[in-house]
Amino acid sequence: MTTAQKPPQASAPTKPSSATTALASAATATAEKPLSAPTTASTAATAATAAPACTAYDAAAALSPLTESTDHSHGYHYSEISSPGTEQGHWHWDNKRLELNHPADEDLALKTKLLATLGWRLASCGAETRLIVQSVKKMAYDLGCHAIDLSISRNGILVKLRNGQKVSVEYMEIRHFVINMDSLARLHEICLQVSEGKLTDLHKIFFAIRAVRPRHYNHKHIIVIEALAGAGFAYLNGGHLGVCISALVGGLCLMFFRFLFIKRGFFETFTFMLSACIGSLVASLVAHYGFAVSSFEVTLAATATTLLLVPGFPLINGFLDIFKGYVTMGFNRLVIAVVVVMSAAIGLLTSTYISNLIFQLL
Repeated sequence: MTTAQKPPQASAPTKPSSATTALASAATATAEKPLSAPTTASTAATAATAAPACTAYDAAAALSPLTESTDHSHGYHYSEISSPGTEQGHWHWDNKRLELNHPADEDLALKTKLLATLGWRLASCGAETRLIVQSVKKMAYDLGCHAIDLSISRNGILVKLRNGQKVSVEYMEIRHFVINMDSLARLHEICLQVSEGKLTDLHKIFFAIRAVRPRHYNHKHIIVIEALAGAGFAYLNGGHLGVCISALVGGLCLMFFRFLFIKRGFFETFTFMLSACIGSLVASLVAHYGFAVSSFEVTLAATATTLLLVPGFPLINGFLDIFKGYVTMGFNRLVIAVVVVMSAAIGLLTSTYISNLIFQLL
């Protein structure tokens, strides 16, 4: 909704000047018809031109306040017109691109979106918090932005750039924290190219960052590799051939059902719990009935199978964040890792109870 502030009334009645009359006419026309953000700015400029006796702030104040409060999740840009002791401004909202009125504003908004995208990509690839902050701020300095505010949390990253009285803010939601060292290395290479001056065009830098897509391994290969890792864990803990084969079969079942549950849309902790229960139960049954091993070796086979679910990388990043001063992010990572470990432990204990019940009945 667009409203217009009436010009302050003088203490004594005076004859309005031509400049004041032109300004009042522009404000009245604005109040009668809602204006979008670009139209408003052009009207303010016209009013200021038609009334040279008035300041630019007076022209903006006659058309304020102008707000557009539609919420979008991708980002927003704030254009601020300030005067000593008073602040006026309006928001431009667009979930695809920003409608700006000046090339300098457009460059500022693009830089903000570029830096937020870089931080979002780094966080989504499993980078530690210090690396994210240093990479974003270093690229901001390389692009000529020295007034930057950066805030990162478990849910998203917020970047704010200032250029005089102009402020551009971009927020991007972080939905998944995965581990992808290949994408992390390619993003770091882009940062080095910008720092060395090989990449200077803002659009090329932005599209280069957006072009970094995670490369996924074949699920069948991952299932086999993880199963072999489970057999290796069993061997390193003193298991013989029967225990290693039991852990191998349990690892195959665990990873197969894990990918199946993820494909069906189960949330992460429940997926870890179910897959740990199924994998360790299969390993216990194979070890007991297939190779007739002792109870200790049955437990060894089941435990070696569930060791695949231990989130080592989030635990390391969590401790690194705490040691380097990013306590909040470090605790967030540690809490998530502990929840995953507890889910796997619950699945393992459930499978132990079920396997003991089966052994007693059969």
